[in-house]
Amino acid sequence: MALKEILADIEKNREERLAYIRSQCAAELENISKASNEELKVLQDDFNARMASDLDVTRRREHDSINMEKNSIILNRKTEIVNTLMEHLNSKLESLKHGKEYEEILTDSLRIAEKELGRDFIVNCSPEDFEFLKGKKKEINVKKDPAIKMGIICNSANAEKIIDFRIDRLFKEIKPELEARILENIGAN
Repeated sequence: MALKEILADIEKNREERLAYIRSQCAAELENISKASNEELKVLQDDFNARMASDLDVTRRREHDSINMEKNSIILNRKTEIVNTLMEHLNSKLESLKHGKEYEEILTDSLRIAEKELGRDFIVNCSPEDFEFLKGKKKEINVKKDPAIKMGIICNSANAEKIIDFRIDRLFKEIKPELEARILENIGAN
């Protein structure tokens, strides 16, 4: 065998080995590329799933926040309405004193007091109502009390029983029920 043939044979072996190494490298590179693409896809899918979940949570939080703000605004408005109506009713109470209805309230209060306390009872009233009450029933004991603005307080003769017919106290007593009815009428729920 000639040197030329040996060199050609070595060159051929070298080329075959290089081709084999290249094919092995290409196959390995293909495997690495596939594996990295699969891993990248898994990471992207995981990222997208987490992003969708985070977006959903953010949307729900924003929706809840908007609903809470809306409910707060509605509640504040309803409170304003109730307060305005209660102020209006308070102003009506002041004007009530100068009308015929107030005299009827005083007369009815005297009648109820007489039923509950008997004929001998003491009436405490505002100085403005003194003359009217004195003229209603001559036999009752009427006393002026500047602390009373509207209405009367009746005491039994032995001071064991008291009936409070003051308009402001009666109004305070029914005020929660009035507020509840107003809220019911404007849709409290």
